[in-house]
Amino acid sequence: TVERRRLREDGDGAKARRRERDARDEARKAELAKRGVPAERAYVLDSAETAGRRDDAKKKKERRRAAFGWDVFNDDSKHKAYEKRVASLPAGGADDDAREAEDPLAYGGARVDDPRAVRRMAKELEGRAQQRSKFSRRRPEVPGADVDAINDRNAHFNKKLKRAFDKYTVEIRQDLERGTAI
Repeated sequence: TVERRRLREDGDGAKARRRERDARDEARKAELAKRGVPAERAYVLDSAETAGRRDDAKKKKERRRAAFGWDVFNDDSKHKAYEKRVASLPAGGADDDAREAEDPLAYGGARVDDPRAVRRMAKELEGRAQQRSKFSRRRPEVPGADVDAINDRNAHFNKKLKRAFDKYTVEIRQDLERGTAI
């Protein structure tokens, strides 16, 4: 098939595209050499539009990147979650005016919270609890199965032992379980 592909004419134009790309790369290298700019600093010759597009693409990729594993608890993820919660709050209103009228030095006074704000906070907390309930850690062990390990690492080790020595120890284990071991 490789020979047939080599002998066949380039139907999809891959060779032509490769030649064009190589020609563009050579032209770019020649231009950099002519201007005296090293290859690793080629970005200094880019236009503002090109740099802006590249920066936008980089930001878009960063936004799409989901938090994974323990990375869920990093500062960026926490800040992103905070920004999301703040965005869901209503913008300004009577609460802000009342808060500004209060004396900031009168700490611990008889302040009554607005019932609407309390309901809004309770609703947000319920929503967060509902979101959390959708996610769960994968549990590899089957409920009701025999427990023969103290943790995941020990379970893995026990599996290896069984694989290697089960053919020799199965009778002894059965005698121990029955209580008829000598």
